[in-house]
Amino acid sequence: MALIGNDFVKWTQMCKSYCSECGRLMPKGSVVLVSMRKGKVMKKVCSEDCRLEFDARFWDQVAMDRRYK
Repeated sequence: MALIGNDFVKWTQMCKSYCSECGRLMPKGSVVLVSMRKGKVMKKVCSEDCRLEFDARFWDQVAMDRRYK
């Protein structure tokens, strides 16, 4: 299984939505980055910067959880 944050691929929007990191509108037809598990989109971001922000925040939380167990 791929690590979270490493499995994002380019995806063409079928309908408009909003970036789950920055809230920017991602119009229909735009190319975005998605993380998929078992054929289902789990996370959708508008850019590589937002993907990196998500990845950093996710692993910071994992480190904090391990530190305070």
